Order: sequence, then C-alpha cells, then structure tokens
Amino acid sequence: MKLSTTFLTPYSPHRLSYRGASAFGGGRGEEEMADWGPVFMAVILFVLLTPGLVFQAPGKSRLIEFGNLQTSGISIVVHSIIYFALIAVFLLAVHVHMYIGH
Repeated sequence: MKLSTTFLTPYSPHRLSYRGASAFGGGRGEEEMADWGPVFMAVILFVLLTPGLVFQAPGKSRLIEFGNLQTSGISIVVHSIIYFALIAVFLLAVHVHMYIGH
C-alpha cells in the first residue's frame, strides 16, 4: 500500500487528468488512486469538533468547557459553523489530498 500526501494548486495538471472510465479504475488497464484527503479531514474534524467531547463552546457555566460530555442547541450551531469554516479552508484553500493505492 502506498500513501502519498499532495498539496495541489488550483491549476495543477493532476487535477485535470482523468484516465479511466470511473473514479476507481478504467477500462484501459490503468488503476486510478482514490483521493482520501477530504474523507480523512472530514472525519478527524467531525470527531474533534463534536460538542462536549474535547471542548464545548459556549458551555453551560463558562464560555468554553473542556471534556464535559454535554451539549446544547447553541453549542451545536457554533461547532457546526467552526466545522464548516475549517473544512472550507482545508479542502478549498489548502487542497489537502491523500492518494492511497497499490
């Protein structure tokens, strides 16, 4: 298994090359590597930004509480906005890509 992490520019030639008939391989015998960067970033940020797991903003008694394993409606909204902002930065601006293949 080969793991490579690449940061591509918006005009990188790798973003425009599609060799196969599908995303996981083509009819011409060439194997395409799947881009797992967005999946890993989304899962990691989802776990880290789950309200109450690592931190909760706003908390029940303070502005930020750590590891209380509780949540509230406003906390869910705040964590959703933070999640969206970080996903947008990492996937659209930084172009995080991880290719895993043979």
